[in-house]
Amino acid sequence: MTEVEHTAFTPTKQLLGRAKKKFKPESARKGEPSFIMTPEMRKLSTPWSVASIRASQIDPGSLPAGVILDVAAGSGVQLIAFSKFLNRPALGIEIDEQVALLCAANMQLNSEDGVQRSLDRVLVGDGCAADSAVSAYWASLREGGTRAHPPISMLHLDPARPPDAQNHHVDEMQPDLKSALKAWSRHLQVGTRGPAVILDLSPRLDSVQRAMVDGILETSFPGIARTWEWLSQGGGRVDRLSVWIGSLSSKSARRCLRIGRKKVISRIEGTPKVAQPVFFERAPDFGAWLSIVDPSLFESGLQDSWLGKAVRSGSGSSWVRIEGRRPLLIHTDPLSDDDDVQGFLVASGKIVQHRLSPPNLNNIDLVASSAVRNGIGKITLRCSLDPEIHPTLQRRLHKALKGAEGSGAFIVDMDLNRGAASRSLYLICKEAM
Repeated sequence: MTEVEHTAFTPTKQLLGRAKKKFKPESARKGEPSFIMTPEMRKLSTPWSVASIRASQIDPGSLPAGVILDVAAGSGVQLIAFSKFLNRPALGIEIDEQVALLCAANMQLNSEDGVQRSLDRVLVGDGCAADSAVSAYWASLREGGTRAHPPISMLHLDPARPPDAQNHHVDEMQPDLKSALKAWSRHLQVGTRGPAVILDLSPRLDSVQRAMVDGILETSFPGIARTWEWLSQGGGRVDRLSVWIGSLSSKSARRCLRIGRKKVISRIEGTPKVAQPVFFERAPDFGAWLSIVDPSLFESGLQDSWLGKAVRSGSGSSWVRIEGRRPLLIHTDPLSDDDDVQGFLVASGKIVQHRLSPPNLNNIDLVASSAVRNGIGKITLRCSLDPEIHPTLQRRLHKALKGAEGSGAFIVDMDLNRGAASRSLYLICKEAM
């Protein structure tokens, strides 16, 4: 069968002018580049903060020569970030013609003077039709007066997923992973550690689905190295899941990142292990330390790699809770002040009080009074509460402690296991000043 043909958009000032007549360029945050998008595109687009941090992780020297390809380019934010940080020409493929036009407009909007910009293109068509796409790309370059036939240096694929799906199957991604990788495998330049590929996947993929992706990668690139990366922005969940393949992989099978708006805050790499929580039958002792950690450590299986850096020699520690948004560690001494340790900490403090009932509207003033007696001037609620009253309780606490001097603290809940029955215990933990 003859492959479906592609048509090419060349990023130009004229094309940018057409796009601006329909949509206004906007920046998501002050100091970030502006992009032209429909409301739906803006909802689905990778934030510039994430896209730029990802691009900055790549060593340009690890890439073979050629153009960076994104076969499901969308708005072009991630592709533009790769192109800017790696100083390489960009080739995007997008099946929706209007989205492709806006992607090309964004390339022009964010272009910088340089010879390689003349090689930028966005193709309208099927991201799996590799032969047609390469032919259309080279033909467009010839029409623009460029005789070069640049090869593909790096492949990025962020397939579309079912909207608002908490769980979905690998086969529901578009374009299809297996078809796209098979089609492009023979067009990719090969570096010292193989071709350079990044797959951007849903963070909701479970271990079975990830194993299926591993199987597809092994079939497409037998024996190639790959690193799975879990990325968190600190909101109590995993925000991004990706696989870095071949020349872009690290020496470890897994990597976990905690990022801020402009840089990587913490990075842990290693081999995944299964965590085992300790079940408490009685309340932990006063003076013991409790720490809430980012759940991405457990999603990636790298909690023990982090713990090896966090706990000093001779100190004791146990995982109290390993699931949910607030994994909990109990330990005998303060944790290491290493940046890669501290970045994954949500809160850490000494236990100074036990409470048998959760904070509520009837007892919140008593909670504040007892906090003051323990030298606490501020408390953050980090326990499971009804989301409808949580903000009200937090405001009441702030008001009750206004003007009080002392350390910060947090309230966290943990389960006590007492045979057939279990109950929640609420602990006030005082943070070090």
